[in-house]
Amino acid sequence: MVAVANPRPAARHHEIRLAAPRELRAAAPFAEAGAPAILQRDDDDFIAAVTDSLRTATSRTALAADLAATRNERGVLKLFQPVQRRYHVALTEAWCHAPGAPRLDPARVDAAGLVLRRVRPSPQGGEALEGWIRARGVVQGWVPIARLGAETADPDPGARMLARRSGRPAIDEALASLWASDDNVILDEQVTPMFVAPPDICAEAGRTLFYGLVQTSSSELAQTEPDTAALFEDFRPGTTRFTEHLMQPLRGLAYNFPQAGKWFDSTWYQAIEQPGATPPQGVVGGVRVTMAADLFATLVAEAAPLRKFLQLLRQVALEFDAFGSGPAGRRLFEALEAISLSYVLQPGEGAPRRVGAGSFLRNAKRVLLDRDPQASALEMPATWPALDDAGRERLANALFEAMKARFVTVKGRPGRFDEPGARYRLRAFVRLKAEGTCPARTIWSDYSEPFVIAPWYEGAGPPVQIDLPDATDRNLLASLKPNVSFVLPPRLQSLLGGDPKKMMDGELSDDGSLSLGWICSFSIPIITLCAFIVLNIFLSLFDLFFRWMLFIKICIPYPNKG
Repeated sequence: MVAVANPRPAARHHEIRLAAPRELRAAAPFAEAGAPAILQRDDDDFIAAVTDSLRTATSRTALAADLAATRNERGVLKLFQPVQRRYHVALTEAWCHAPGAPRLDPARVDAAGLVLRRVRPSPQGGEALEGWIRARGVVQGWVPIARLGAETADPDPGARMLARRSGRPAIDEALASLWASDDNVILDEQVTPMFVAPPDICAEAGRTLFYGLVQTSSSELAQTEPDTAALFEDFRPGTTRFTEHLMQPLRGLAYNFPQAGKWFDSTWYQAIEQPGATPPQGVVGGVRVTMAADLFATLVAEAAPLRKFLQLLRQVALEFDAFGSGPAGRRLFEALEAISLSYVLQPGEGAPRRVGAGSFLRNAKRVLLDRDPQASALEMPATWPALDDAGRERLANALFEAMKARFVTVKGRPGRFDEPGARYRLRAFVRLKAEGTCPARTIWSDYSEPFVIAPWYEGAGPPVQIDLPDATDRNLLASLKPNVSFVLPPRLQSLLGGDPKKMMDGELSDDGSLSLGWICSFSIPIITLCAFIVLNIFLSLFDLFFRWMLFIKICIPYPNKG
């Protein structure tokens, strides 16, 4: 019998660790021992400065002074946006978990990156994580990470499928057919690339170091509609908040119209909302009219109920878009049209005239809100009837669906960072190349501590300095030649050259005398100077109410500019 030697055992790969560089882990506490280090910089060439600081232990230790440390009022770490001239860099180090902690050979790395995941409360308690996901190139928005299979699943769908292959063609073919029907298989998580530090830096450091920019802003939008289910959970028909938000007749309650039986036109809006010393003028049905003095005095004295009527028009037209072309708006209009309004009984009438609420409100909106000069005067109805329980429910449901549709239209598609106060966690990974029969594998760091992203308007970073010209130096002003031009169509030029008072009253003057377009040139420094002067005037006025000047304007002497 011939003895057969035992085959050579397969080489066992060392465990790979991925975390912040060791000097930074020792210099500052981390929420997780294996989390990436997040630096905060405000210099323009920060990437070159950071990578050069990776050369020696001393310079790496010095980077601890740049660790992101700003926190909000709740003690949560806060990062900033590029518009605030503050930038964030993530640093990691990869090494073998073996005696001497030898560094990972960069040649073994197929790819490295950062994933930014949004933190959500979990229905089971604790927190759940969402990733910014694409599928077949289409942005799906924030999707639960659980749909990728696991938090440690590779963000790339191709790499995930390769990792799941058995190596047996028949089995892999069957699995591929099975995966083809699984929508989760094609989910592709957004990754910010990480780069290995230059070879000379890694050689001098004796480390394999990675760096990557932490993304804190994006104009990317999901191709899906906003999730209104959670948003309107406690603001739906039957809830107190929803009902109290509606004007009285929209709740299904009886309502008496103000000035019932009177005829109203566009001049009523000015008398109610913009009362002056004299009765307003306007154009009604193409004819210029002036409101009677006694009617003007009556409307001014009884403005409160009329303002509520205007609010009813705004709510129906603007908030619910009842007169729009969308399906939800049309259904709401039909629900309103089914409500019959009665007019004041006139002499000789045996029964009051009636009109559908939808038609009346649509015409009233054209007269009072649009102030259409071609619109004729309308008669004000007397009453809006109380609805029975079924009628209230139908109207409330139609209003709710119209509100959701309007919200989707106005809000638009969800953006990546458009949720104020959202919390995020950062995680780094390296994908190792396949070696022999060993498949490619993905190594993950721990998560960073949760952080928020400061809103764009929050002041941070060094201020931008703008020199203004001396408005009293006429020689200097004469040297500021126009360097920007505005092209005006004839009607706009006619409007700007007309009577300012009429323009403030909403009257557009177009007598047809101007038929040519105009080009007006200005100096950008002068525009800036004018804007600065107007800004200071309004700041002083608003300071009477808001008391904000102490916070938003700081002026100090500048005796020796140079």
